[in-house]
Amino acid sequence: MALLVAITPGVAAQAEAAALSQQALASARMQGHGDPVLLTWTGGQAMWFDTPGNAGAAGACLVEGSRFAAYVGTVHWRGLTRSALLRRLLEAGPDPASLPLRELAGSYTMLIGDAHRAWLFNDAVGLHKTYARSDRRLYSTSLLLCRSTLQRPRLNRLRAQEFVLLGANHANETPLADIEVCDPTLALELGTGSGVAVHRPEDWRQATPPATFDQAVEQVASSLLDDGRSMVSAFGSKIGMALSGGFDSRLILAVLDSLEVRPALYVYGREGDADVQIASAKAADLGLAIRCIDKSVLNAGQPAFDAAGLRASLGFFDGLPTDGVFDRGADRLTRLLQVEGGTLNLNGGGGEILRNFFYIRDRAYTADELVGVFYSNWVPQAVPSPEDRLALRAALGSGILACLGFDSNAAATTARRLSRSDVELVYSLYRLRYWMGRNNSVASRYGDFLTPLPHPGLVSLAARIPIRWKTYGQLESAVINRLSPRVADGPSDYGFSFASGPHLAHRMRLAGTLVRPVALRRASTAIRHALGRSAQARAPAEWTAALPDAEVDWIDVRYLSDTAQLNRLMTLRALLSPSFDPVAAA
Repeated sequence: MALLVAITPGVAAQAEAAALSQQALASARMQGHGDPVLLTWTGGQAMWFDTPGNAGAAGACLVEGSRFAAYVGTVHWRGLTRSALLRRLLEAGPDPASLPLRELAGSYTMLIGDAHRAWLFNDAVGLHKTYARSDRRLYSTSLLLCRSTLQRPRLNRLRAQEFVLLGANHANETPLADIEVCDPTLALELGTGSGVAVHRPEDWRQATPPATFDQAVEQVASSLLDDGRSMVSAFGSKIGMALSGGFDSRLILAVLDSLEVRPALYVYGREGDADVQIASAKAADLGLAIRCIDKSVLNAGQPAFDAAGLRASLGFFDGLPTDGVFDRGADRLTRLLQVEGGTLNLNGGGGEILRNFFYIRDRAYTADELVGVFYSNWVPQAVPSPEDRLALRAALGSGILACLGFDSNAAATTARRLSRSDVELVYSLYRLRYWMGRNNSVASRYGDFLTPLPHPGLVSLAARIPIRWKTYGQLESAVINRLSPRVADGPSDYGFSFASGPHLAHRMRLAGTLVRPVALRRASTAIRHALGRSAQARAPAEWTAALPDAEVDWIDVRYLSDTAQLNRLMTLRALLSPSFDPVAAA
């Protein structure tokens, strides 16, 4: 878990700056870090910590005279990563305008500067999270570290409700009122606190749409191969990845196969599961070993979850993972296993840029309609206040417009109609940025981790590809087959071979979702609840033993129908409790 902390000139008093630095250092020690590399510029300082137990992974730091550069996460460019990449960027100068930021692949937070100034920025899609105290005195890639410097953390009611119900915050806010997420579109000049737009929404609309389906297949395949060559040149061939019966892991495997890379494969599930059988058969067909990992077996071998386990899990996942921290240990064990020994772990997240993720028809939509289609899968009464429900719905719609660079007032969420290509960008700049991005940030704390499919160039291209080619998986199937026919061949979870593409039966199964009215999709969860088809989620006894029940006035637990929602609620309660403050507990 490489870690970056910056303390800015906003701290006026030297004594106050020193105290804040000591608080941050104490939190880093509690997270297992050793001594940091200290980086300084006029009026500010930063600390970069290497990854404990996996040195050299998930980040790098380079100091050359008065110039410095450091990052946390995983990034490559033209076959370079780590110090070699940082050296090339330093040669271009600290000003972000002079850096090829749109070409960098991966998810990362980076600091670059010299004796006079320092710039802080992240990857173009905005996957890797950088947190800041609301007073902008401290920035960190660790939410827990920021939380540890607050004497009395306060709840952001709306964002707490959103996190519990949806698994992420789709804005530059967190459930903690005094901690924000840095705007992913800006590079921050830490000396002045001013931001410069480096990842503008309009930049994502520059790709030229392919003229034919075959041209689209060729352009996507070429983009993936170019990125794959850079990745392999940068990290070598010690690569691992999960394989399933779905599109995206097979697409990554096809890229690697075309580059003659033989990854270490694993699959999650029980031996009799369809996913396991399909993945195992494909691995055997390619002559690759594959490891079957049953998380239920791993958890059964772990001690019962208790207060100590809760504290350890909060620390491991940096406070707020998308699924919550109440897990005996299987999730933690597998994440460490994936990156041990310097292995680069690949994940197929984001591959839906090549499909019709929202499964909606080819027309324009308002932001509020998209909220109804995808972000309404919670029982309305779970939010006790009707005013809060309306506020949450409006905030989600405003966030969609904001990520596209549009006026995001409440009226615009129902009035402005988004082009189909902009709807496709919502998946990358809203769903991936805020939901998948949190997982990327957690995963890269322990080793090199990449979701290579949402590369900035491919995000732009995919948004401009006609949706009729992406629906049902037609495009992605063809790309897999173009890259490696032998990887494409054979069964999939969808009942067809990627070599032949989606058949009529598959199309018919999905047609019902495509034609379902937005109003019906918005009301689906409420209807299921009214019909008695969803039961109240119950916490296992060991969860409540670790964190006794307590009522909150902003969520009604009687209407939480998903155990993951209950997990997140209890996770947030623990994060706010002084009993589970990692530094206070020490």
